[in-house]
Amino acid sequence: MPQDTQNLSQDAASTQTASSTARPAPHDNEDLGLCDVYHLHGRPDSAGEVAYFMSVPWCRAHLKPAEGRPPGSAAPLEVRIVQPGSRRKGRPVPNADGSITSSTKTLDNAFSTTLHTLDTIGAFIVFYEEPRLLLAPSGSSVHPEYRAPILELKALMRLGPGLNGHMGVSHGGIVATILDEVLGLLIPLNRRRAKHNKRVGATAPPLPASADPAGPEAAAAASADVDKGFVTGYLNTTYVRPVRTPAPVLVTARYTRMEGTRKFYVEGAIWDDKSQVLAKADCVFIALKERL
Repeated sequence: MPQDTQNLSQDAASTQTASSTARPAPHDNEDLGLCDVYHLHGRPDSAGEVAYFMSVPWCRAHLKPAEGRPPGSAAPLEVRIVQPGSRRKGRPVPNADGSITSSTKTLDNAFSTTLHTLDTIGAFIVFYEEPRLLLAPSGSSVHPEYRAPILELKALMRLGPGLNGHMGVSHGGIVATILDEVLGLLIPLNRRRAKHNKRVGATAPPLPASADPAGPEAAAAASADVDKGFVTGYLNTTYVRPVRTPAPVLVTARYTRMEGTRKFYVEGAIWDDKSQVLAKADCVFIALKERL
């Protein structure tokens, strides 16, 4: 990770658009539980994670799609950068012998502690495009502060050699773990957006009549009601190419459909700097009837 990150950190903060800067959301930093994410607006990039990805040209192109576009071209959608709650949890204090004993009360210890080192996952951020929704299907206006459900999100990770199963290649079990983690961020992200809508009194417009009642749009909307947590029902992983280390990778996650009121199907992939698929997965998350 670059040592001199001051200028890059300032540049990273500018990825929030003028509209988001004009309307700060003081509640965005609340801890809402498992896999919580929060807007970097108003938060310094103290660990230099955004700054690191801004220093990598192909990663920067994802975070700042407006750069390099021809004058007069259509404005890209707003990109919101968020950070998994696991990256802001308090790090455990080392024992006298240098070992670390993780707290039994910390959510997602795997990513907040075990995989939160320069040798494993040295940097990890999530981002997505803010949907444009100016009119409801009926033609009526939508509340100006309404946040529509997110169908797809992306993540950038810097993978270190501590993840290796072979020399210079990440362990296959870690590859599946990364996919499980990122795909599982869609539900809490939409839950968080629903909480915001409730605070500001914004009502969700109905789905268009043409929308599949069990399709991705319906799944994204329904996932906002998952309030007792969820678990992975299955995760089918296909290994396409070696996931090289040390290197940054792009991870994508997208809803595909839902079944009933408790099963949410998601697909995702890991990509390299040449836009090659390295691994892909499809999974189902099951909303719990009672908290674990």
